[in-house]
Amino acid sequence: MARKRDTGQGAEYSAAEAEAVAQALADAYAEWANDDEPSRVDVRAQVEWAGHVMPANNGKRRTRVDLPASGMKKVRKAVEKVARALGKKSKAKPSSSRKAKGWHAQLRELTEAKNGSAAADRAGLNPSARTLKNWLSDADYPIRSGDRDRIARAYEALKNWNVSEAGDAAAAASKQAAEAMTNAMRDQYGVNVRFRDIDDFTFE
Repeated sequence: MARKRDTGQGAEYSAAEAEAVAQALADAYAEWANDDEPSRVDVRAQVEWAGHVMPANNGKRRTRVDLPASGMKKVRKAVEKVARALGKKSKAKPSSSRKAKGWHAQLRELTEAKNGSAAADRAGLNPSARTLKNWLSDADYPIRSGDRDRIARAYEALKNWNVSEAGDAAAAASKQAAEAMTNAMRDQYGVNVRFRDIDDFTFE
């Protein structure tokens, strides 16, 4: 078991890494099937301890680390939140009411929709107030092809808003679960401990 020493904060998880950690935690809890919190985890992965990864085997090794009960209660709640978010993500579908054809009809819906402005921002559509007024006033207004493309992308973002939001919420929940595990490790050892490229992750 590594001794306590704070030599570095280490690298935060990427979105994909956080998702992998959250999934490993969810699988471990499913196998654990116990109301009490696990007191240890047996893991084979690339282990980053206090910002340091062992050079051998690209840092991948098997280790057993103790887990604090109080910290793992927070981890369990975070993992349950991930499950709920993934459930919503699996059910999210594009809006069936967004069927506008042509740039002018799509632009009008964008200006009237609750999330239209945010969808336009995501697509890089940011006309001046005067230009927007001109566009809306005349369906035959001479509009650049690049602006047509941005309107189309913005409308597509609006159509898929629920899907995008559900995906973002699931990603945020996974990040929170991974961070909760990192916090639990820090409570136990006084350093940041992170697991990447996980092969095995089993609670004891």
